[in-house]
Amino acid sequence: MVEEYKNILVAVDGSEQAYDALREAVGTAKLNHSHLKILYVLNDKLANIPVHLDTMTLYKSVQEHSDYVVEQVQEYLKGTEVDFEIVRLTGSPKREIINYANENNIDLVVIGSTGLDAIDRFIIGSTTQYIVNHASCNVMVIK
Repeated sequence: MVEEYKNILVAVDGSEQAYDALREAVGTAKLNHSHLKILYVLNDKLANIPVHLDTMTLYKSVQEHSDYVVEQVQEYLKGTEVDFEIVRLTGSPKREIINYANENNIDLVVIGSTGLDAIDRFIIGSTTQYIVNHASCNVMVIK
């Protein structure tokens, strides 16, 4: 059993469950005097979806969503007195979360039970399931 978490990672995607996970991660970080890393992964799979939008329109829409989520997170964290860092990556969310956790000595990953990626969940399983099965640290799943 871990006595104290020093580095907590919470993955956010703009879903309600991700915001619930953020709230839980903040509370856990306060209790443990931890450094909190908030990770938003821009899903590169969206660039490969055959749609009739031009690529720049799709990219702009995805980027605007990313900016909006990060703004919401920053607004929530104002005044919490939690030491935090927001990180944005591009790639497969499930793989990027695992890689980031491994490369940054994360003690605990906090993630919502479901997110916005319904296509991925339907085709190859949920991001949450992947994180639980592949993380080398503890994972807290928030319903």
